[in-house]
Amino acid sequence: MEMRWSGVSIEDWWRNEQFWVIGGTSAHLFAVFQGLLKVLAGIDTNFTVTSKASDEDGDFAELYVFKWTALLIPPTTVLFVNMVGIVAGVSFAINSGYQSWGPLFGKLFFAFWVIVHLYPFLKGLLGRQNRTPTIVIVWSILLASIFSLLWVRIDPFTKDTLNNGASGQCGVNC
Repeated sequence: MEMRWSGVSIEDWWRNEQFWVIGGTSAHLFAVFQGLLKVLAGIDTNFTVTSKASDEDGDFAELYVFKWTALLIPPTTVLFVNMVGIVAGVSFAINSGYQSWGPLFGKLFFAFWVIVHLYPFLKGLLGRQNRTPTIVIVWSILLASIFSLLWVRIDPFTKDTLNNGASGQCGVNC
């Protein structure tokens, strides 16, 4: 209804959605951390504004290099977690039988929704033709593995009240 009222096309709305998801998992996230560091710890993050027209190979050349690799890690991690979630969910449903496919469809829908929103980011990351920093992939896989293992350990959606001690898992109340 808002789209019809404002006269925005579906393509423009979709690009806006993708922009906010990519920005929300990268630049906006770092801006929140930077603000929290300033307010809570008193750490001020300054930057020096210099003329970009002069001295490309001189004393201040390192000031012009944008250190963007840290901004790539959170969205890449979100992509990896959703891809691992899709593979794990489908394999669990295949092993568990017919009754497990119903709840899986909602989870698959939202996982695909996130991946489709981050598709321009993924296309840009993979389209760099071997210029993607290896540290981004390593950190993203490491963080995705940690989040996945924590999720499996906590297991928040499983209710096993009858055999809580026998299964060896205790859920959130460990």
